[in-house]
Amino acid sequence: MKSPLDISTNKEPFQYIINLIRGKGEPYISPDGLVMLFPSIIKLTAPDDALFVFQERYNSGEIPCQYRYEEFITDIDLQATIKGLNLDPDAFWLLVMFSFDYACDACFSGYEFADSVGTQIAQLLSVLSNENKVQITVKSGKSKSIISNKTVVSKIEEWIRHGYESEKDNLTTLAIDNTSQILIDSEESNSVLVWYFASILRYFFEINPQYKGRAKKCTPISFNKNILISNLIYHTRLSRNPNFLNDDEALKGFFKQYKGKEIMARSGIYPSL
Repeated sequence: MKSPLDISTNKEPFQYIINLIRGKGEPYISPDGLVMLFPSIIKLTAPDDALFVFQERYNSGEIPCQYRYEEFITDIDLQATIKGLNLDPDAFWLLVMFSFDYACDACFSGYEFADSVGTQIAQLLSVLSNENKVQITVKSGKSKSIISNKTVVSKIEEWIRHGYESEKDNLTTLAIDNTSQILIDSEESNSVLVWYFASILRYFFEINPQYKGRAKKCTPISFNKNILISNLIYHTRLSRNPNFLNDDEALKGFFKQYKGKEIMARSGIYPSL
């Protein structure tokens, strides 16, 4: 991968990234044809533009990863696993770099759209309907009212729910006071970044079950994809915990800890919606 990437003349190295972005299934295309959304863990509105953005960032050395191609391609054990899984080493390298770049941006520099009026009311109802003791606090200037009586709280919930159910189809406007509040900065923890990077690579293998290998007797080569992902977490310096090397127990812990979590933030670098 010494020469600069040029997708216009050679798309082959991008094959895994394209596959990841497209996901599995048919895309949604807006009536005007301007927006295309693929059913993928990667949320992009202009996949082709995203590929050129990645190419430019890769060629100019802007991807904030300390792991280098030379380290990757000369790692005998890692390459034995990659080739044993019938993966193209260069295409897989770019997949790792794209996944790293996208995950870092979404987790540390991403943004979310403000909630709609209906979403905020639904969130309020979720709290009010909690079986645990609920207390409502309302403040206006120096005045404050606290409502903790269960009967009163229940009656307020009933009134709000009745109004919400009758008008929820019309509550799609954003709950903002001015246009500067449309986008909200979002930042996750480093442990979430580790989980998200791993989830992206795991998703790639889930939609591509053909990449598999069969271990032979008396060989140290592992074809465990979780261990491969775990090793990459260590090599990319997302974690310097040696427990990620040649073992997937630490990674399993991350998958268990963040099971069901969704990254709501959108990338600020890659065209997202």
